[in-house]
Amino acid sequence: MSDNIVFVCTADGCDEGPWEGSHDAMAHCAEHPDHGYTGRPRSEVDADTVIPATATRKRDNRNLQHKGHPKGALAQDD
Repeated sequence: MSDNIVFVCTADGCDEGPWEGSHDAMAHCAEHPDHGYTGRPRSEVDADTVIPATATRKRDNRNLQHKGHPKGALAQDD
């Protein structure tokens, strides 16, 4: 993703954002069922008001019920 894109809430009257990370925009909009977000070029928004992206941590997204084993995809001897 380009550093030249920021994310803004598209709901009428909402002044939250813009955010550097789409996950931050998604978290905001998930709390409000009538809100949505989209990417905008950074040049279209005030660069001083962009909210820095929060750090994300890597997660294991493998199916934890893999082959019915209680450890799922982490099982060594299934």
